[in-house]
Amino acid sequence: MALQNNDSYIGQLLLKDGLINEEDLERGLEEQKKNRDFLCATLVRLGLAAEERVFSILSLQIGVPFLLLRDCPIEPSILNAVPGNFAAACNFMPLKSEGDQLFLATADPLNSRALEEIRAYLGFNRLKVFLAGDNDLRQTIRKYYGV
Repeated sequence: MALQNNDSYIGQLLLKDGLINEEDLERGLEEQKKNRDFLCATLVRLGLAAEERVFSILSLQIGVPFLLLRDCPIEPSILNAVPGNFAAACNFMPLKSEGDQLFLATADPLNSRALEEIRAYLGFNRLKVFLAGDNDLRQTIRKYYGV
């Protein structure tokens, strides 16, 4: 994940915002080293922070709009156009398309390699990317694609 490179910075932001304390941050960073997961996802998995709060703070810092997929309508035609296995493998959820632009949600919007692969594979010239929480994203992919 491209966001992993910023884990200590993100940890400091969450600390500064009062979402976690020093002990939570240290525990999260230790666990993150073991499982090589993104710090925000690790903190959520450990129950140290709420996913919605963590990712909304992250959204402000990286300048990518955050959305709750459970509140977001998904265009039925885009589900047929994007294979579920591809969406799961690239960890994104297609939302809709408008002309040559695909609207999608991902938990790692800074992963330019994955975004380029999505754009090229699906044939869209432009992507409009939104940040979604890891759990929310996985549940939505499972709900719509069964994978």
